[in-house]
Amino acid sequence: MPRLKGMPRKPSRTVRALTTLLGALGGVLALTAATLTSPVYSGTGWKALTTEGIYSLSPDPYEIVFADTTARTRLAKYFLLPAAQVTRSVGVPITVTTTLDLTPLGTCPPRHRIVVHYLHQPLGQPGMSQARPCYATGNGSAWGGHILMDSEYWTIPTWFGPDPAVNEARRKDASTHELGHILGLDHPNTDIDRDGTVEAGECVAKDWLKPVMCSPNRGLPWPTVEETTGPVAYNFTEPGKFSKDFDLPGLRQLLANYVLRQG
Repeated sequence: MPRLKGMPRKPSRTVRALTTLLGALGGVLALTAATLTSPVYSGTGWKALTTEGIYSLSPDPYEIVFADTTARTRLAKYFLLPAAQVTRSVGVPITVTTTLDLTPLGTCPPRHRIVVHYLHQPLGQPGMSQARPCYATGNGSAWGGHILMDSEYWTIPTWFGPDPAVNEARRKDASTHELGHILGLDHPNTDIDRDGTVEAGECVAKDWLKPVMCSPNRGLPWPTVEETTGPVAYNFTEPGKFSKDFDLPGLRQLLANYVLRQG
């Protein structure tokens, strides 16, 4: 039985052959001389999911499908924004489809298929969602996998607090966060305060915004100050988006790694 992320900690190694693609990556990559010669697996505010066997992102299209009609109805809209963002800003096409896929959780789906599940406490704990990524054994690229979203975020309207806008922003971030794992991004938390402990929410930030991959999802909410209302609980400038300063550069580098690792 294949093992995926969240089961004993090594993802499924699919035996299917991966077609080698050496086509041009297009104009979306601004590569430095250093990245042209060797792959890179971490940078400011991002980190590759090498612990789960993913070192690169294929330029081939990916598709998001759903485990059942409930998952499709509830969750499809939450993946439209990050899918379009990766397609446009990274150069890897991701399509949110209406397809239903019955691939079991313990099995990798077909190549470049991402199966989204809507489940009550999928890890047996309140509020815990999970990605179970697969990787291509031939080159360590992101294969696809399963996303398990905890239904409590939606069935309990105040799950993230009393403000409906905050709840919706957190739902969007949670969905994008798990998609990021499938595409090969790890949590970029780091010991910023140098106290010897990497803590929840301890991530770099720019203009108050942390990477969406910061654990927990986008890190602990950073307050913003409004002149008329005072501090608010969440920054709404880009809910559900990969950060342009952290997450997107990481995905672009993973795409560059796809060719660099074949050199």
